[in-house]
Amino acid sequence: MFSKNYSVTGEDVNDYMVMESKAYISYTLRLLYHFLFDKGFSKEKLNILNLGLQEKNQALVCYKDLMFTERFSVELKQCYIDNKISIKSYFLNSKREHCAEVTIEVEWFDNACKEVIMPPKQILQHFNLNVGV
Repeated sequence: MFSKNYSVTGEDVNDYMVMESKAYISYTLRLLYHFLFDKGFSKEKLNILNLGLQEKNQALVCYKDLMFTERFSVELKQCYIDNKISIKSYFLNSKREHCAEVTIEVEWFDNACKEVIMPPKQILQHFNLNVGV
């Protein structure tokens, strides 16, 4: 599991100061890039390797609203399934209450060939294989 702390910003909220759905997705993807960076795969290195991520399916389940300026953490759990990576993230408020969960499927994209590819083995080794999300 990989986690990071954040605060809800003005860009994340709607007119009622509640965090919007797209912000949950954005924080999940941001955390995925932090995870990859932590494993030695910065965005620059991915660009050199002509690798990109392509989102496929996404689902958000919101249990409790996160409000403007509220501190929260995102915990990333990952799982390799077939030729894509399914990622589940949990959003917890400062009281460690489960506020939301996001599930996203991402595929690796070869920017040079402009096609979806199998996950590279050097990156895949950092993901939990065959674990249900």
